[in-house]
Amino acid sequence: MFSSAERLWNESDRLGWDEKNESDASGRDEGELNYYAMLYSLLILAIVFGNVLVCLAVLRERSLQTTTNYLVVSLAVADLLVASLVMPWAVYLEVVGGAWLFSRLYCNIFVTLDVMMCTASILNLCAISIDRYTAVVMPVLYNTTHRSRKRVFVMIATVWVLAFTVSCPLLFGFNTTDDPLVCSISNPDFVIYSSVVSFYLPFIVTLLVYIRIYVFLRMRRKRIAFGQASGKVQPGSTQPSMIMKICKCLDLEQNQVGQDAEDNDQTELPPVRMGCEVKDLSNGRTHTSLRPMSHSQTSQRFRTMHAREKKATQMLAIVLGVFLICWLPFFVTHILNTHCRTCYVPPELYSAFTWLGYVNSALNPVIYTTFNIEFRRAFIKILSC
Repeated sequence: MFSSAERLWNESDRLGWDEKNESDASGRDEGELNYYAMLYSLLILAIVFGNVLVCLAVLRERSLQTTTNYLVVSLAVADLLVASLVMPWAVYLEVVGGAWLFSRLYCNIFVTLDVMMCTASILNLCAISIDRYTAVVMPVLYNTTHRSRKRVFVMIATVWVLAFTVSCPLLFGFNTTDDPLVCSISNPDFVIYSSVVSFYLPFIVTLLVYIRIYVFLRMRRKRIAFGQASGKVQPGSTQPSMIMKICKCLDLEQNQVGQDAEDNDQTELPPVRMGCEVKDLSNGRTHTSLRPMSHSQTSQRFRTMHAREKKATQMLAIVLGVFLICWLPFFVTHILNTHCRTCYVPPELYSAFTWLGYVNSALNPVIYTTFNIEFRRAFIKILSC
């Protein structure tokens, strides 16, 4: 039997050992949080660096100043705003263990910006897919009327207005929670609404557009293989007056050749192929003119255009696929976490999926560098200055 002094000594020793273990555990937790905070900070710097490069490349290189690349810049701006306005708050929440110590107004601004930037990203990808569809399926219409700066700026403004419209209910108090230490989207109705409008619906539209582009490119590749010309305007599309004049002028040229052959009683001449020469003007508009082209010139030009459009479409389809891989796990767990009572999503897994979505903002510049030689050259030129 232990004496009372021995019991007291043993109990104090055990309590001291427990306190030591708790202090060691808290020290490890604090060190782990600091490690994650450092990684997240490096991710923020990588996002800012890569997307600033994208914006500078398009701003400085005239060859990159196309309709599609202006939309790419809009996507880069959304990623920059995520890194500068959203991710610092997310780093703070990771470091303090998720406790929100600021006012509800700041919380509403944080969640509004988070939803708005994600919505702007997927809507920019949707706008890019529509632009690619027009360029690939209706090249004459695209080169004559759809390449103006006014049109692309209207598309970009529409994307950002829609993104703000989707997220603004959070800014005006639609997101309510009883716990002042929690800052998250807690309204179940808004979770469904934002997930469908911000992610699922635009993604389905974008995916269907890319499938249509793939089918068209495959059919056109078969026509090229059989040596058939495909200079048709897509049936059912609206033809502007400029294209009608081009078609009439083309018909007059061909009829004139046929009449000359009959009058001179000569051997039938091969049909004259006319090519549309499109020049970009300084005011943002384009000038289109018709020039006679030989069959070899027409075939070579068509093959070059086909290869260029195909490569650009492939790169942007990869951007869409990476976006899906990064954000789909978050939106699935986001709905489950709010609406599935029997489902348990560990906080660590939810946090990992959130940061996987943020990682997407750093991957787009890497994709551009890997799959687009013009972007790669522009990046090298900027970094070598």
